[in-house]
Amino acid sequence: MSDDTDLTEFERRTRAALRASADDLDGATRSRLTQARYAALEQGVRKPAAQVWYRYAPVGAVAMAAVLATVIYVGRDGRAPSVNHEAGTAFYDVDLLADNDAYSLSQESDYDFIEWAASMGEQDAAGT
Repeated sequence: MSDDTDLTEFERRTRAALRASADDLDGATRSRLTQARYAALEQGVRKPAAQVWYRYAPVGAVAMAAVLATVIYVGRDGRAPSVNHEAGTAFYDVDLLADNDAYSLSQESDYDFIEWAASMGEQDAAGT
């Protein structure tokens, strides 16, 4: 038990009154109080169903973020972008390497001419 020296006079009298009233209880009442105390303690040990779901809330948030990222990544047309979306430019680079005139054009210092020539080539490829 605890020391009575740390208690005030009121606390000592209250403790004595409560102990005296508990000592005066019959066995059946004490038994019911003990059962009620253990039932209350057992209830406190069990977690309500709502508290169990709080544990899964972060997992649900991560899953929702993954779904949202996938929806945004896929876009509105329902297709994911191709894995090798740079393939078209790779063939263009190979074309430049195979072209005899490409090197001489790359050494040209007149960048306006190079831009004009490139735009003309794009127009010819588009058929306009």
